[in-house]
This record gives sequence, C-alpha cells and structure tokens, in this order.
Amino acid sequence: MLVAFGSAKGAPGVTTTARVMASVWPAEVVLVDADPAGGDVSLLARTPDRTALDPERGLLSLAADARRGLVQGGVGEHLQQIEGGLDVLCGVSTPEQMTGIASVWPALAGELATVRGTDVIVDCGRVAASSPVLPVALSADVLVLVARPRLESFAHLRERLRWLAHLQDTTARVPAVGVVLVADDRDKRSLSDLGQLLAHERLPATVLGQVALDEKAADVVAGRLERPIVRSLLVRSVRQLVEPVAALAASRGAVRRPA
Repeated sequence: MLVAFGSAKGAPGVTTTARVMASVWPAEVVLVDADPAGGDVSLLARTPDRTALDPERGLLSLAADARRGLVQGGVGEHLQQIEGGLDVLCGVSTPEQMTGIASVWPALAGELATVRGTDVIVDCGRVAASSPVLPVALSADVLVLVARPRLESFAHLRERLRWLAHLQDTTARVPAVGVVLVADDRDKRSLSDLGQLLAHERLPATVLGQVALDEKAADVVAGRLERPIVRSLLVRSVRQLVEPVAALAASRGAVRRPA
C-alpha cells in the first residue's frame, strides 16, 4: 500500500502528520521524506543510538541506483532506522538536489508502489503540476491532502481538488483522495464546514478527519523537544485516522492493508 501526504499550498502540517501516521501504522511501514523543498528527517531525526543519519543514504542513493536500473527489493538497501524503530528513506537537503534527480522519479514511483511486504507512507510536500514527485502522488493508493481551517487554505485546497478531478477526466491515473484538517481540538465546526464545501462543489474527495493542533507534541516529532507524546492529542488524533486512510486506499485496489 502506498499512502501519499501533501498539501495544496504552504505548510499546514504535512510532515508532522505523515511521520506520526507512520509511527502508529499497525503494519510494516517505511516513511519516505520526499518533500521537494528539502527534507527534515535527516536533519532532525536520530538513529536508535542517538547518532546522526547519513543524508547521502536515502533518495539520493536510491536515485543513483535507478539510473543504473533498479532491482526488485532495492529500496531496503537505502533505508535507515530512527529512534522508535521506524525505517525511513531520507530526503534531499536542497530543492536543487531534487531537480537533479527529477528524471528518475517515474521509476522511483513505480518502485515505491510495489515494495513487497511493507506499506509506504510518503511526505510529498506541496502537490502541484510542477512538483518533481508528482509521479509518486499519482501512483499512490490514496493521496491525503492536509489543510488548515482558514479561508485561504480551503480556497487553495478547492483549486487543487478541481485540478485532480480534471486529471481524472483525462488520461491520468489519479488515486483516491482524502482530506485531513489540522485544527485546534476544540474546533468542532471547521471539519463540518470543509465537508459542506466539498459536497457543494462536488469535488471527488473524502473528509477523513481532524488532526489535533498540538504544537508541543509537534516539536517532539521534529526533534526540538524531548518528552513522551504517546498519549498526546496529536498522536491520539492521528491514530484515529489510520483506519479511514487504509479503507480509502483499499477502495482504490490496494493489495494489502493494515490488520
């Protein structure tokens, strides 16, 4: 199963949501840091023995292999394990590096979509026609777009969903699309407003739920703080999204899903 996370614009919390989702995913999983603007995992995460990750081992090394011809199962050689036991595929350090490997993204997308025995969660950053990682987003079983409860965020989300609907009407293969709202846990209205907007516009997307806006827990995920967050609002809210995300992916013909 390939699950892609992205946004229409800005930084609504895609990286935090994807990383927490991978940490609570109830099956073997790999987290891929594919944000075209530059990844954070290799900078902020640490190995189980608290050493720094190797920024050259990940997408860059996998892309080098792709130029020579990928072999099945080759992704495993480029993974690193971080604290907590999660396997990650580190991203690039700069947008220029992403541009340099742009030609091999179709091959990488096919490889990530067919990893045997492991689900794959990808942080795609901003999803747009110009994004070099668009082949990954379109190859996913489900694309989860993350938004904030703001007028401009809803407007950009609407336009991105219209664009995806247009792709679906042409020849492009488009995944099932879900939407997640990052909002204050006390905000009980914005999620309903979002659902009404999508229904009114007849946009092909499913509202999956809400991620709690929990800045302290997000700082822990990013490596800026050290404190237990297993029972935090952030982790509990993301855990509730696992089943809706997996079910939506399965509706698009995913070969496996978490038990």
